[in-house]
Order: sequence, then C-alpha cells, then structure tokens
Amino acid sequence: MSDARSYDGLAPGAFEALPESARDLAFPRSEYLARMQRVRALMAERHIDLLYVTTPEHICYLHGFFASWYKANSPMRYPQLYGTAIHVDHDEFIHFDNPTELPVLAKTSISTDNRFFHSRAAAPNLAFIVGELKAQGWLRGTVAMEHWSYIPNRAVSTMLEGALLAAGCRVVDGSTLVRQARRVKSPAEIAYIEKAVALADIGHQALRENLRAGITELELFGEVTRAMMRAGSEFPALIPIFNAAPVRDGRPISTGHSMASRRMIQNGEFLTADLCGVYYRYHGNVMRGYFLGDPPPAMVTQHRRAGGVFEVYAREVKAGMTVREVNAVLRAYYESVGLWDTPGWALGYELGLSLPPDWVGDFYFHFKDEQYLERVFEHNMVTNLESLFNTFLIDTCVYGKHGTRFLSRLAPELIAVD
Repeated sequence: MSDARSYDGLAPGAFEALPESARDLAFPRSEYLARMQRVRALMAERHIDLLYVTTPEHICYLHGFFASWYKANSPMRYPQLYGTAIHVDHDEFIHFDNPTELPVLAKTSISTDNRFFHSRAAAPNLAFIVGELKAQGWLRGTVAMEHWSYIPNRAVSTMLEGALLAAGCRVVDGSTLVRQARRVKSPAEIAYIEKAVALADIGHQALRENLRAGITELELFGEVTRAMMRAGSEFPALIPIFNAAPVRDGRPISTGHSMASRRMIQNGEFLTADLCGVYYRYHGNVMRGYFLGDPPPAMVTQHRRAGGVFEVYAREVKAGMTVREVNAVLRAYYESVGLWDTPGWALGYELGLSLPPDWVGDFYFHFKDEQYLERVFEHNMVTNLESLFNTFLIDTCVYGKHGTRFLSRLAPELIAVD
C-alpha cells in the first residue's frame, strides 16, 4: 500500500501492518478456500463469470472480514461501494474497500489482494472498481450483483450496475449463490453454534438470578448481557426482545418486537427473553418466558402443551425430509394437544453467521405453509424452532440423518421466579 498521504481525507493516521500475533481468524485458511470453491462451482453452473459480493455476512463467510460499520445509511456524498470480487476461473479474489479497514482486514481476513479507494465520492470509486477489474481481465461476460443485499442501497446499487453495463457486461442477480453455499454447516461451524447456544443458556441463568420486582428491563438486560459477554459472547446481530407485560385472561399481553426499556418489572408480570449467544459471529437462539410470582395454572399448561413439540420434532424430523413432511409432523402433534386451530405459530429459520441488523437466515418454513413445500432439510443444516401460542419457546437445532438435535439445556417450559 502506498503512502497514507495519497489517500486524501481517508487516512486518519499512519497505516501500519498488524503483527502476526494480532490475527484472529475464525477458521483455518483451508476452510475459507473451500467455501470459495463451492461458490465458484455454483457460479459455473449458472454461467456467471464474476460475482461482486456486498452482503456483510457473505464477505465474512468467504474470507473472514467483518467490521463495526458498513456505511449503510451514511451521507449521500459518501456512498458505500465496497465489495469482494470473485471470478469463476481464478482462485484469487479481490477485495475493494476504504483504506481505514486495512487493520481489520489484517486481523480477521485471509484476503491478500486488497485494493483501496482514494476518494469518498462515487464517480472516482466506480471508475476505480471498473478499471481494476477490467485490467484484471475480469469484465468479460456476465457479472452478478447481490440485489437482495441491503448494502449497497438502491441508489448506490444502480450506480454500480450502470458502471458495469457501461463497461459492456451483462448484469444479473446473484443473491442466491452464497446463500446456498452457506446453508449446510461444516463441523467447525456447528461447534461454534453449540458454543453460542451455551452462551445463551448462561444469559438465561443470569436472568433467573437477577429477576425481581422493581428492577427495570434495561437493568436486567444489562445483567444478562454482562454475564454472557463475561463468558465470551459477542454483540448479537439483532437487539433482542426483552420485555415484561401484564397478564390478561391467563396470557401475557403481546409486546411485539420491543426493546428493553426503563419500565420496572412488577410481580405478576410475564417477561419474554429472546436471546442469542454469539461466538465468532455464529448465533444460537434460545427464547423462554418468565413469570414473576406464581403463574396461572392455564399458562403453565399452555406452555407444557406447546413445549412438547420439541421432543417430537427431535425424534421424528431428520435430514432428507421435505418441508411438506415436516409440516405433517407438526400438524399431527398440534392437533393432538388442541393447538392447531388456536392463534399462534410453529416455524423456523436458518441460523449461523450473522452481522447487524439481522440474525434471521435465508431458509424459512412455517407449519401452515402452502408453498415452498418441496424444499429439503439437509444434513447439518441449522435452524431454530419456535412454538408460540401465547407461549414463548424457541430453541436451536441441527438436522442429522437419524433425527434432529436441540442444543439448549433449558427445558422448553414456562420459568417461574419467586
């Protein structure tokens, strides 16, 4: 990299390489390279010559880089044009970024060909990207962008697509490529998710130890966060649901996706705690409901009925089954306990590596789906399972050839705290 003075307005100080001891790769280089190979094989199947990756999770998945700020909603004079360029015929890849990310790349990524912008403005950076790729011989044929990525936004994405079209490329949507490659987890990824769920369980234990009348939601959430981070958990990709509510007719009043507030929790209230432990950005989701005091018997019974599905799911659902077949298992259980026709849902979504603002992955199913029913649960896929019928029960599971394994050690039931 040339002298920092050539990066006018982009260099807060001297650029220095980090020592080798500061590197913190989540996985061995060989795992990242295997991921690149999978993506390039998918590109070849779909006749895509170049993929310009911009989804933060996808870049992290492919070569490790992740940052605290992605300029997703920044000044319009400072558009985010970063990305990783992958060519179907080349093992090497190129990462384009702001030069201030040099130390982060050195710490977290296996990327060695990092090409840094000399400006904050759109026009010179677009010209830089196109010029570098053209000089590399990579702008012949079909280029795929990730249209379903929130980065870049529509205005910037349109600029980038226009620059590629002007260079003579055919531009298509390649959003599904890395999503498909990420779906089945490696043994190392599953180990990280197992660790993440254990960290979520630590958070729930801290909640039980600290929940009392008069504590605010924020204060309690702080104690839970402190316990999880003390054990090694990282910032979750979503702000967790963490709210107390009064009970009406034996059920808690819904609070939706609310954040913790300054509101004091009172005896006789119900607290929803939807936690994700995070380990090297891999998430494990565990939700439980808490009642402060003696819960109404109907509430206990309802949670027991809703919670029984986890044992059935673990025993009867396995890799190779379709969503249609899994939904039949869910329907049979919920009909047997009288929940099929009551308000609520059972559903799940893919979990794994996530960065803000979302930990919800791409694969999604709902127990009353009428479409997408032939999708298959693959060996070593990971999802959560939600059993929500005025009940608050979520766990994370791994799909295997002989059954499904839930990862939390917490029983799927209402938790009463005196």
